[in-house]
Amino acid sequence: MRKTLTVAAASINTTPLAVTDNTGLILEAYREAVSRGADLVVTPELGITGYGLEDMFYVSSVMEKIPAEVKKLSREVEPDTYLAVGFPFLIPGGQLYNAVALLTHGRVLGIALKQHLARAGIHYEPRWFTPWQHGEVVTMDFAGEQVSVGDLVFVIEGVRIGFEICEDSWVANRPGRSLCRRLTDVILNPSASHFAIGKQRERVTFVTDGSRAFGAVYVYTNLLGCESGRAVYDGDMLIASGGRLVGMSDRLSFAPWKILLANCDLRTNRLIREQSGMLLSVQDSCGAGVLFTDLRFRPEDLSRPLSPEAPLLPENDLEASARVVALGLWDWMRKTHTGGFALSLSGGADSALCAAMVYFGMVQALATLGEERFLKTLASSGIRIAPRDAAVPPLEYIRKEVMPQVLITLYQGSDYSGDVTFNAARGLAEEIGAWHHSWSISALVKEYIRLSDSLTPDNPLSWEKDDLALQNIQARVRSPGIWLLANRFNKLLIATSNLSEASVGYCTMDGDTSGVISPIGGISKSRILKINRYLMEQGMPLQDNTVFDFARLTIPAMAAIVAQAPTAELRPVEQTDEKDLMPYPLLDEIRRLSQVNHLAPAEVFQELLRSDFAAKMTRQNLLDAVRRYYRLYTRNQWKRERLATGFHVEGDSADSRAYRRFPVLSSALSEELRELNEYAASLGLS
Repeated sequence: MRKTLTVAAASINTTPLAVTDNTGLILEAYREAVSRGADLVVTPELGITGYGLEDMFYVSSVMEKIPAEVKKLSREVEPDTYLAVGFPFLIPGGQLYNAVALLTHGRVLGIALKQHLARAGIHYEPRWFTPWQHGEVVTMDFAGEQVSVGDLVFVIEGVRIGFEICEDSWVANRPGRSLCRRLTDVILNPSASHFAIGKQRERVTFVTDGSRAFGAVYVYTNLLGCESGRAVYDGDMLIASGGRLVGMSDRLSFAPWKILLANCDLRTNRLIREQSGMLLSVQDSCGAGVLFTDLRFRPEDLSRPLSPEAPLLPENDLEASARVVALGLWDWMRKTHTGGFALSLSGGADSALCAAMVYFGMVQALATLGEERFLKTLASSGIRIAPRDAAVPPLEYIRKEVMPQVLITLYQGSDYSGDVTFNAARGLAEEIGAWHHSWSISALVKEYIRLSDSLTPDNPLSWEKDDLALQNIQARVRSPGIWLLANRFNKLLIATSNLSEASVGYCTMDGDTSGVISPIGGISKSRILKINRYLMEQGMPLQDNTVFDFARLTIPAMAAIVAQAPTAELRPVEQTDEKDLMPYPLLDEIRRLSQVNHLAPAEVFQELLRSDFAAKMTRQNLLDAVRRYYRLYTRNQWKRERLATGFHVEGDSADSRAYRRFPVLSSALSEELRELNEYAASLGLS
């Protein structure tokens, strides 16, 4: 019986419905893995079509073509090597299943089907797919051949291979338990699991625990990049053997695909199973399986060293959050074939981070892809730049040649704008190389006020009674100008609203929410402020870097941004966002308790009274903050319905299409807020 096996995870940056391109990337990754000794390669969930097809999954004429594509792909697989690929499988005249096929040279060996569908957060798989029943195996026609389909174990040269497909591994009664009872040696997990802060730790846990508990080599791979516009997949790859992590990849790469290999000892895992109480109740340890007596792996190389335990790399949430934004923007540009971005650069924290991530994205893309592929990608988006002269340093090349064509920034000052924000915006734009401009919106604002006053000459606008209207007209007047530049120069307009403020509607529709893409829309304001300081003090590390002579990209011009208190600069008196709202850390904690933990207002207040905030603020101030949060939250769902597409970064999102839904028209939680007030009264609070 075979003693070792070299397994590989391959992460692919797919595009929905781009079957030819997706299969091309799968083959590139597979061939590289095999050339490095891999016997078995697993690629991500639904990798052939892409994961984010939405209701295109309903188009049967598209789904019906996929089996032939899978069969065609199998012909590219080398003899004695094996490739697992994911795809949507439409049973003729029946249901659609989330499937993964195991391929070898010219053969589809069988198809495993997903048993547990993701239906929380941004996922709506039950809308399109049917879950497969545990333990069921049938024979079906697939591209003109009869193949086994269902809850399968594949047996090749005595090595037993099974699958948990993404959500399968996140549930309590995971299929791995059954696979263990069927003596499975290798469990493959093809996934499409969107990035969220802290999620990697959970993956490491179920991969290593699964390997230990089930006595199996466990191979996990994830999609990579901003696939269908909203979610960003981190390309996480993990391999465990004998309950130890033996492979862990970098995440959020700008490469079109990445691979991770490990040479694993099958005997160690079999020993775990021999000693496992899980097997005591087995009646038929073989269970449902497909035995291939005519197939082999490539000759075993016992001189090849086993993979050592891999270091568990801690997550830097600031770096990871920023990298999500940079990778998402890069993928939006290249997948829409649009010539870069336009941004209203205010000199504040939000727009500064957006600009900085466009810049970092260009630097990281060049570092990862190399100059030839980098310039070819830019050219596909209509940005044609001459190759770099050898005498010009790569970073100078990015700043002087690339960035002026990729990013247009515009500072639009009003009567209440100050030199601090003007200089901060200009300084940042100069450092990163954006094509920067400035103009005044004062005349436009005054003309709108004159026109409005002409309708009510006896009741002119004033700050005493028309505060909100006079603030919002300034924010909205900025929108047409930056849209004009975006349209004129074929740019994607970046909206600058963040998660904290958008959650409660502290944003101006058609103002800071105006744009095609809202890259920081999934990041809390508390974290944005920390990221900007991180960029200034530590900088972003570069992956796969053979181009630049530095390991981290710092942005010193962020100092002028970091030094400011966040302000909209829309009033004639001094104005700060936290004074208008509440301290951002408190706002984000209330948001988390409400949206992630789904607590009622009284429960949120009770949690705050037990938190660190109770030592910093009075109970009355905490109560007022909770009331203000819910007052704003309940009346502003219509704003959240109109937010530009944003990237999912935190555990929650303000985008109702991607996370939490709330009625546009409702009771405004009047009963729940009454309970809050009654509880507050019992504490002697007003």
